[in-house]
Amino acid sequence: MSVIRLYNLAVSLDDDFDRALRREAAKRLGVDASSVRLVKRGVDARERTPRYNCTVDVELPESADLQRLLRDLGSNAGVPEPTPPLTAQPGNAPLRGRVVVVGSGPAGGFAAYVLALNGFKPLLIERGKPALERLRQIGRWNAGVVELDPESNALFGEGGAGSFSDGKLYTSNKRDPYIPQILNTFVECGAPEQVLTDASPHVGTDVLSRVVVTLREKIQRSGGEFRFDAKLTDLRIEDGRVTGITINDSEHVDTSSVILAPGHSARDTYEMLLARGVGMEAKPFQLGVRIEHPQTLIDKAQLARYARDKRLTPASYDVACHAGKFDLFSFCMCPGGITMAAVNEPGCLNTNGMSFSPRASGYANSALVTTFGSSDFGTRALDGVEFQRRLERAAFEAGGGDYSAPAQPVTHYLRGLSSPRNMRGTYARGRKYAALEALLPEKLNKALRANLPEFDKRIRGFLTDAAILHAIEARASSPVRIPRNPETRESTNVEGLYPAGEGAGYAGGIISAALDGIHSAFAIVGKYART
Repeated sequence: MSVIRLYNLAVSLDDDFDRALRREAAKRLGVDASSVRLVKRGVDARERTPRYNCTVDVELPESADLQRLLRDLGSNAGVPEPTPPLTAQPGNAPLRGRVVVVGSGPAGGFAAYVLALNGFKPLLIERGKPALERLRQIGRWNAGVVELDPESNALFGEGGAGSFSDGKLYTSNKRDPYIPQILNTFVECGAPEQVLTDASPHVGTDVLSRVVVTLREKIQRSGGEFRFDAKLTDLRIEDGRVTGITINDSEHVDTSSVILAPGHSARDTYEMLLARGVGMEAKPFQLGVRIEHPQTLIDKAQLARYARDKRLTPASYDVACHAGKFDLFSFCMCPGGITMAAVNEPGCLNTNGMSFSPRASGYANSALVTTFGSSDFGTRALDGVEFQRRLERAAFEAGGGDYSAPAQPVTHYLRGLSSPRNMRGTYARGRKYAALEALLPEKLNKALRANLPEFDKRIRGFLTDAAILHAIEARASSPVRIPRNPETRESTNVEGLYPAGEGAGYAGGIISAALDGIHSAFAIVGKYART
């Protein structure tokens, strides 16, 4: 029996969903659609009345002409692609030592998972703490009970920086065949089943912290080993090839194959790699501020009379504008989330947003960023890192030197006011009123001033006294790329070194990083024999 995939089926929120879905599928096809499987469902709030936008797979009766239907329906139909397995035929090149994976974020975690499934028994090293210990540690730091740990924080530790974000499980790379495998693995490890069908699946830090523990246990059962509080401090290279690594300045491990997935904030790792001669280049990256609104305001703007509808999750937004020759776009938007400090270096302040699974904080936050390139900060490999650092140090000082965030109502910022007032919101370390214009690079100021009025046209009420800007969001993406061979996925000048994920400059979110880790692991599986 043939199966056809239908895109863009619209179902009213007020209809019986399953019945309406079958009805709309049958109407689209002109044939019986009694066997309909939901593939994706999202809320389309662009019209005055929100509706579900659905993708479904329909089993066709034998009398149906699949090819004719595909021709007639054009871009609104297709054929489901098979999902490839996470196993492959290993190669036959000799492998010296175990494959070492550096970093336990989504790139490193899924790389280790694929290696373990294929019998390679990897060693994964992580500079931070295990997930649940890390979660407690960050909670105590946000409460001011403990000092900042430079090795384990919201940026370093099991799960990586993505565990302390909004926990979105989607990517702009819709065509990669391994995406269903990633989502299925998340569900197997404890994520809710709706992540398989939600168009914008969300997990949340509380659930993600348990998911990565279960993923670790799956890897361990297949022979993988995890080492926490284990920082990569040196990389041994001989004749252009990896021969080993050093952990914590004292422990040496022989290996000929290293997947390097350290995350976008591993600045000391970048410095070590550069000193060892690993090819590295500055890359454009996004930088901006984080804005926080009452969630009710965003719900009303996006969902109108459905704003309080319990069938819908808190509303989000995704806006990109180009006015005054400057781009400004929202990034990592967290409905029902919290604004927080995401830092690993004492004396530096970086803001971020995250959410727990219920998304019940009562506030919505998002980064508002623009892109900076070499003309803004320099052409040397680590010039972007130093540019970030300077801005983070200035933000730390402006906040009072205790990780309070320099903050200002967006209306004050746009009017050039400096009139201190109390500001409500979720930032746990506290806010200090500051005139942000003096803290921000001029390019960002121009982008904000030119484009924020455009945001207000698209999201009614966006510019309000209750919307608070926080400085600075400097870690939206990596300022560094480690060039790699597109065929072998190895560093262009160090054989056996496989740069992967956000920290290597090849991803921008949980799913894209996981995909990058998977493909890097398969490059090793296809080359080497199991040891």
